[in-house]
Amino acid sequence: MNERARNYVSLLPNRKRTPWKQLFPSASDLALTMLDDLLIFNPNRRISVEEALKHPYLAQYYDPTDEPVAPHPFTFDMELDDLPLPQLKQLIFEEIELIPELLQQQARE
Repeated sequence: MNERARNYVSLLPNRKRTPWKQLFPSASDLALTMLDDLLIFNPNRRISVEEALKHPYLAQYYDPTDEPVAPHPFTFDMELDDLPLPQLKQLIFEEIELIPELLQQQARE
């Protein structure tokens, strides 16, 4: 975690947790347990990608025979939060421009 983010989080006041059911009364219990598992602050206790894919909330989408695994962990080549705002906006714009091409490619597959 970068030092600025660590300092910011350490300055936040402690707050009593609001139950998910109160915030999202119409959400299913499975969706709310998925939220619990995904939003654990400590990454060592948070659900892994593989565990998340196997979560009952995603059961209708999970196919263990069709789950690609990355050859190595994903990392950013650079810290995006250290970029000047105009450069960050340009990078986002360039990514957005790729969407039509990616959709066409998916349609062909």
